[in-house]
Amino acid sequence: MSCFDSHSRSTALILGLVCFLMIGHLRAEHEADHRYNVRGYLLDAGERGIASQEVAVFDDGKLLGSGKTDSSGYYSIHLHLHNSDLRRKLTLRAGSSQAQLRVKFDPKDKTTVRVHEANFIGGEFVEGSLGRFRLPPWAYVLAGLVVFGFALVTLEKRRRAKIRKKITPAGGKSKGKKRRRKR
Repeated sequence: MSCFDSHSRSTALILGLVCFLMIGHLRAEHEADHRYNVRGYLLDAGERGIASQEVAVFDDGKLLGSGKTDSSGYYSIHLHLHNSDLRRKLTLRAGSSQAQLRVKFDPKDKTTVRVHEANFIGGEFVEGSLGRFRLPPWAYVLAGLVVFGFALVTLEKRRRAKIRKKITPAGGKSKGKKRRRKR
């Protein structure tokens, strides 16, 4: 029985040591100033997502991270970079497409997650967010104008209703109608 206890203790000690060593690594990976996320979409020429495609980030031929696209063509790769990696050139590969990325972030900001939006549409590299629904910029302007127009119509209707209430006396008929009938 004492042999079993000594074996259990040594196993627990080894597991505890491994966990302790991993916690230090995990803590560094979860600090915002150590993470650099490369994410985006891999789309065909018709802007439909390409699913299950391998996307990888390299530095001078050395693999830094990789991932696969989901059914909508979206991918996200989490890299471990530091402030000293600012302006570093990385290579992004997705199938036969390839592009150069320049690492960019505010080194003074230690809380905001560092994200690089990198997309391939029909094999062409497009940096920046495509938006959740990938709408063209003019669609947002049009939607804004529609909302603004709706607000103006609603306000005008309220203004006219308010004016009608002021004109109508307690008896229910407006003075304006009586005047028109007498003439």
